[in-house]
Amino acid sequence: MINKVPNCPVAMSSSQICLIDYRTGRLFPSAPEGTVLYSSASAGWRGIMVEFHRIPSTEFPQHYIEGHRLMVHIGAPTIFEWKEGNKWRQTRLQVGDFCLQSHGEINTPRWHNPLEILAIALDPEFVNQIFHDTKAPDKIAFQQQRGGFDPVIAQFATRMSRELESGYGGVLYSESMGLAFALHLLEQYSDRTVNLTRPRGKLSSVQLRQVLDFIHDHLTGELNLVDLAAQANLSAYHFARLFKQSIGLTPHQYVLQNRVERAKRLIEISGNPTLTDIGFQVGFYDQAHFTKAFKQLVGVSPKAFAKAISTSDNFADAN
Repeated sequence: MINKVPNCPVAMSSSQICLIDYRTGRLFPSAPEGTVLYSSASAGWRGIMVEFHRIPSTEFPQHYIEGHRLMVHIGAPTIFEWKEGNKWRQTRLQVGDFCLQSHGEINTPRWHNPLEILAIALDPEFVNQIFHDTKAPDKIAFQQQRGGFDPVIAQFATRMSRELESGYGGVLYSESMGLAFALHLLEQYSDRTVNLTRPRGKLSSVQLRQVLDFIHDHLTGELNLVDLAAQANLSAYHFARLFKQSIGLTPHQYVLQNRVERAKRLIEISGNPTLTDIGFQVGFYDQAHFTKAFKQLVGVSPKAFAKAISTSDNFADAN
């Protein structure tokens, strides 16, 4: 789980999701060194931290949680145990089963077979911020869950796992996914009854123009959902839905579309384009991300597109 401390004080090869030792108050990683196979830490995700752990049999010291933390089981069925008072409780985890803990909850887990999980931590400040103008509580917390199954959470876990393995994403993507994930948790597992009103209608013409101008002025930088919502003076929850209802695309889709369109123009006007540089110029943080987004929207890779432009230009010159 993500704490108020910005980063867990461990090597990047260890978990960046921290727990707090109940006796000493010290932070320690939620997975030992060498057991984190993928992590969103290197992708710069904000608001949500996701890691794929493969941990051998172990027993954790008694600790507590600050924030919101889930683990989704993705490996072979295994017995998962935890301590309640002086007694050990257990459940059999199947693929897709999850555990959920929130503010200040005490935990002492153990397991006797290797455990493969997707560990998901939501920053409590991010969660409170994205729902700040709704009927959600000022301090959001969730009911503790042990070995439950939720098809929506399982689908999110699959999607997150694929993104981690592919190495794509970014701040705007992670915040959008974190918003959708937090919304599901809030509606299904809040520690109190929450009735959120679904946003209706569209952004006003003034709001939409201000947001679109902001996007185009900052297209080459790292845009984030919270800053975009601030342009319309809305929470991220309201903004994301009203934006899509206004133009038919999510903020993330709109930004990708415009970055690719700008890349196409740069390729067309460049005699000998350096595709890596063009990708950076339009706001993609690496070549793989640029190539994937370009091919999804254009149908061919940037290299193939540049080659086609060059061939067309040469044919025109010859005639």
